Amino acid sequence: MAEFLTRKGIVFHIDRIIKEAEEEIVLISPFINADDETKRLISQTTPDITIDVIYGKRELKQDEKEFFNKPSVKLTYRKDLHAKCYLNEEEAIITSMNLYEYSQLYNDEMGILVSRKNDRELYEAIYKQAMEWKEDGSGVDEPATGRRNTGGIGTLKEDAQIVEESVQGFCIRCQDNLSIDPTKPYCTRCYASWKRYKNERHKENYCHFCGSGHKTTLLKPLCLTCYRELEDVLDSLAD
Repeated sequence: MAEFLTRKGIVFHIDRIIKEAEEEIVLISPFINADDETKRLISQTTPDITIDVIYGKRELKQDEKEFFNKPSVKLTYRKDLHAKCYLNEEEAIITSMNLYEYSQLYNDEMGILVSRKNDRELYEAIYKQAMEWKEDGSGVDEPATGRRNTGGIGTLKEDAQIVEESVQGFCIRCQDNLSIDPTKPYCTRCYASWKRYKNERHKENYCHFCGSGHKTTLLKPLCLTCYRELEDVLDSLAD
């Protein structure tokens, strides 16, 4: 029967799925920035094990593209991908966790481990869906990108440029420029002022992303329009 997994269990079993694979590995994750241990295990797989990496939401960073640039690896991009699933020929994990270092180390996650031996019908349903996504994907290494936010939201949904890439944002109190990070929407000076009272619901003046005048807070640093545009991207930070 299926087994419930917490974050630590998910990380353990993803590594085990990679390490114990004999024929194939399928890694399905909208956002990819694997930790060192996962990369080490992937690097140690033999060339006769095929590895399918299905991703979406944004282009792979250059170091990720270089890491996966191997004859045994096929990258497939699916723009609407939101599922996270990791499997080999014997086991599969359905989970909330992206193959993303921050998620693997810090996020609250859960998942289900399915064994082909014990839950053959369920495993095969998961495997079939993974193969369909693999075949239906674009097969290209990344979506069209290259744009950056310059104070508006017009192209962000298409580009899905996320926080780690240091897109320009704004302090929600004084509107000074700073890198986008919804967990740190103040410039240094305004943060020092905010820290005196530490009121997470104190009303501020600007949207952290577009910089336009809105009533925002530390807990909700984006205006409603930007939040709706960025919802999937923001989800990735908690994934």
